[in-house]
Parts: sequence; structure tokens; C-alpha cells
Amino acid sequence: MILLQRSLGILALMGFMTLATPVMAEGKSSAQCGHEFDQCQTRCNTDFEDDAARRAPCVAKCSGLYAACDAGVAYENAKPWLEEQAKKTKRFFDELLKEYDRERKPDPQKKTDKNSI
Repeated sequence: MILLQRSLGILALMGFMTLATPVMAEGKSSAQCGHEFDQCQTRCNTDFEDDAARRAPCVAKCSGLYAACDAGVAYENAKPWLEEQAKKTKRFFDELLKEYDRERKPDPQKKTDKNSI
């Protein structure tokens, strides 16, 4: 039962990661994401030097872009492992279904006029 829960958890994680992968991080490293964040924050500080009310949303946007970029880098690094786990999980369920079909008993005979008491 624990193995089944773990397998389902891995499948759910893989589905989420596939849908949530930011395209922006394609081919980037964490250092590149950090450099882009620094540049964005510098632009915010330059463009809105005297206006803290307008600088705050700009900095928040930079933070969001950095988080999306860094998450994409992490996903790209984890992708081979996730794909391997998906293959293992699929094999597990295929074997489980084969075993279930082997152990399954035939359906009881339906009641007819010839076999009823």
C-alpha cells in the first residue's frame, strides 16, 4: 500500500512539473537566473529611484521571474530522474495488473433453468 501511495505521489509530481515548467529557464543555469534578477532589480532601482510605491511592484516582478527561472533550472536538472521514476512506476503497475489478472477467479456461473435448484 505504501508503494502504491509513493508511486501515485511520483506520478502526481511528474504531472505537476510537466505542466508548471517555465519555458524561460530553457538552457539557463541558476547563476544566469541570478544575474538576470540582479539586472532587473537594478533597472527597477534606476527607473523608480524616487518612487518607492512604483519600485516595489517592479522588484516583486523581478522576484517572480527569478523564481520561475530557477524552478525551470531545477526541473531540467531533475527531469532525467523523474522520467526514470515514471518508467519504474509504469512497470510496477503493469506487473501488478498482470498478477491481478492471473489471480482473478472466473465469474460464477449465471443462474439458468438447467442449473437452478
